[in-house]
Amino acid sequence: MLAWQPPTWIHDHPSLAILAGLVILVVGADILVRGAVWIALVVGMSRMAVGLTLVAIGTSLPELLVTLTAVKNGEAAIAMGNVIGSNASNTLFIVGAAATIQAIRLEVRWLELNWSLIATVLLGLPFLLGTGIDRALASGMLLMLALFCAHLLKREVSGSDDNHRPQVTATGWITHLGLIVAGFFGLKYGADWLVEGAVVIATAMGMSKPFIGLLLAVGTSLPELATSIVAAIRRQPGICIGNVLGSNIFNVGAVLGICGVVHPFTFDHNNLWRMMVVTAVSAIVFVAVLKITRGVPRLVGVLFLIAYFGFLVTEGTTVPA
Repeated sequence: MLAWQPPTWIHDHPSLAILAGLVILVVGADILVRGAVWIALVVGMSRMAVGLTLVAIGTSLPELLVTLTAVKNGEAAIAMGNVIGSNASNTLFIVGAAATIQAIRLEVRWLELNWSLIATVLLGLPFLLGTGIDRALASGMLLMLALFCAHLLKREVSGSDDNHRPQVTATGWITHLGLIVAGFFGLKYGADWLVEGAVVIATAMGMSKPFIGLLLAVGTSLPELATSIVAAIRRQPGICIGNVLGSNIFNVGAVLGICGVVHPFTFDHNNLWRMMVVTAVSAIVFVAVLKITRGVPRLVGVLFLIAYFGFLVTEGTTVPA
C-alpha cells in the first residue's frame, strides 16, 4: 500500500469529511453538467462529444493522480489495478447506478464504441503478452488517444448544426467556463474528502488493508459516478454515457500512456487477471447493450450493479491480507 496520511481535520472529523464530500460531489457534478451542456450547444458539438472529452478529462483526474503517485512510489500493482478497476467501476457501477435511477435512452455511434473497445484491447495487451507498461506500449496508448480525439473532432466539425444554439455572449462564456472549473474542483475535493474520511473510519474499525485499497480504487471513480447520475437525472444521456466511455478511453490513453512514458513499470499479472477479465467482458457487454437496446434499460442497470458488487465481494475475499 502507499504511505497515506489524511489531513488533520479529516483524521479528527471523518464523518464530517464524508458528509462534506458527498455534498460537494453532487453540487460539483451539477454545475459541471450545466456548463458543459451550454458549451456543447454554443460550439455546435453534441452532448456526447463533450462528455467524451471535456467532462471525461475532468473526472479522470483522480485516476491520473493516484496512478502517477503509485508508479513513482514503486506500487505498480496499485497503479495498474487503479486503472483496470476504475474502468470496471465506470461500466458496471456508474452506468448501473445511473440507469437504475433513470433508464438511459440514446443512440450511440460506432466511433466512440469502437475506440472504447480498442482502449480495452490495449489495456489487456500486457496480460496477453506477459509484459508490463513499457514506453512502446505507452506511446501506442497516447497515439490511440490522439487518433480518437482527431476522429471525434472531424466528425463534430463536419456534422455541426447552427440550430438550437443559445445566444453567445462574453458573460455567458465566463459564467459557464467558471461553472466547469468550479465543477472540476468540486469533484476532486469532494471525492478526496469522502474517500479519506471513509478510510479513516475503516482503519479505526480494523478493516484489512486490501479492503481499504478497494475503497480507494472505488473512490477515484466517484467523480464519474456523481457526474453521470446528475446527467441522467437531468435527462442528458449523452453527457452520462459519453462521460463513461470517454473516461475509459482516457484512463488507458492518458493515464497509463503518460505514466508508462514517464516511468515504465511491470506488475504481477496473477493478482490482477480476474479484474482484467471482468473489465474486458463488461466493456463488450456494455457496447452490445448500447447498440441493441439503444441505451441502458433500468433492468440492465440493476444487473450491472449486482455484477459489480459481486465482483467487489469476490476480490475482497480473494486478495491476501
